[in-house]
Amino acid sequence: MKLTQEQITQIEKTLVLNGLNCEDLKLEVTDHISSEIEILMDENDLSFKENAQMVFEKWKPQLQPSFSFLIGFTNPKIMTSKCHELLKKQLLIVISVATLIASSVLLLVRNSSFITVPTNIEQVFKSFILVEFCLVILVWALLWKSKRQTTYSYLMKKKSAGLIIFLLLLGIGVFPIRLNHPDTKIAFSSIFFAIIYVLLAGFYLQLAQKHFQFEKKLSNTLA
Repeated sequence: MKLTQEQITQIEKTLVLNGLNCEDLKLEVTDHISSEIEILMDENDLSFKENAQMVFEKWKPQLQPSFSFLIGFTNPKIMTSKCHELLKKQLLIVISVATLIASSVLLLVRNSSFITVPTNIEQVFKSFILVEFCLVILVWALLWKSKRQTTYSYLMKKKSAGLIIFLLLLGIGVFPIRLNHPDTKIAFSSIFFAIIYVLLAGFYLQLAQKHFQFEKKLSNTLA
């Protein structure tokens, strides 16, 4: 039996009451729950309310408060799991790529006969970091103005505050990149962490892009 729009709206309201207010995830879960209720209503003579209670009881573990060491406390578990997996996967990629790039840059500098190479590389990084800083600030402001929340906007707003601060500090030279430092470990660490923040900024900008793409798609659907 196909659910009415009013019944689907009731499902959405129940999910919001359980803390699921990210539009992308709410839409996905609503679709799953609606399908399960429709199947039950075809199999038994119970009312929509009774079938909905059975389905929500099944989903209860996924709608409970939860914790992730990468995300912190969020509500509910299904949201925490999605955010955790997104961040975990990206962190692994970022660390691997940063290690490769930092090693390559340091190898290039140590074996270069041109004295100005380290300084030039440092200046390019500083300029690029400042550009990223401005982009992240702009996108962050646009996300706060957005009337909708997605898992993408939630992640960026929750986790990018520290990133913004460190991008600024790197860009203005408070935490300088020291490719000429005689200690290889210090030289490597300085470029490695700079690349980490550059790549993380790129990741958060991608999250923002996905948020705006979803927002546009949803607006077109509702139009």
